[in-house]
Amino acid sequence: MRPDDNREPFSVVNSINGISYLRIPEFERYGNVKTFFTTRIGGVSTGEFSSLNYGGNTTDNPDNVTENRKRIFSALGISGFKQVYLNQVHGCNVYCIKADAIPSTEEIIIPDADGIITDSENLLITTLHADCLPLFFYDSEKNVIAVSHAGWRGTAKRIGEITIRKMQDVFGCVPENITAAVGPGIGKCCFEVGADVIEEFSKSFNRIDTCYEKKSGGKYMLDLKKINMLQLTDAGVKNILVSNYCTKCYEELFFSYRRDGGRTGRMGAGMILTEKQTDSSALRESI
Repeated sequence: MRPDDNREPFSVVNSINGISYLRIPEFERYGNVKTFFTTRIGGVSTGEFSSLNYGGNTTDNPDNVTENRKRIFSALGISGFKQVYLNQVHGCNVYCIKADAIPSTEEIIIPDADGIITDSENLLITTLHADCLPLFFYDSEKNVIAVSHAGWRGTAKRIGEITIRKMQDVFGCVPENITAAVGPGIGKCCFEVGADVIEEFSKSFNRIDTCYEKKSGGKYMLDLKKINMLQLTDAGVKNILVSNYCTKCYEELFFSYRRDGGRTGRMGAGMILTEKQTDSSALRESI
């Protein structure tokens, strides 16, 4: 699905260094947080990874991935920060890094996790995607950010709700103060699953029958975005933004694991807390 420009909460930024990425204006209006969801436009990778592959978990040349990431950081206008990456396993483990307990290494790798929360400035938290949904969270009262990776398995395990609960338990966040955003990912229009997936959801989500369209041959078109929105509502979140972008539909903008048969790049979803500042004049926003 392609978004209605008047309703899409993620806006496209075309940077002067040639890359394009998406940001969340609702988060960035506070002036001390930057967000991004990368596209495939403006990088140096070639072939099936063409061109802005953010994923180091692929067979792409690592030097290309490093350069692609540098281009994103340059477009964001950030430097002198630490980076956190997750070894994603399609689970529901959410890791917390508090400002008073930052590891000493410049690049922090968290094993077997699909979500990350922090209250630390200058700590870039990221997840990788190629159809699975990115979930973004921001509590402007506590100045806490989080990103989570919600494929169908993580969604069935309610990773969005688990992220909210950890923000509460570890950082004292109140769900009503948290803004959540469900980012670009595979839409109901393209996400065909079997009865086994529906059965798995039925174990933990009693409204699954409102989130799919039944097709012939025992197949279902599943709405992961709606499921995550309802789960976040269950967790007490009032302000939830949902992107209309389907990564499988929008081939010129996004990588898609399903569309590309698994041989494809990855988009990066990221957030970083900064000192309050105005948007850079070097960026031109277009929706």
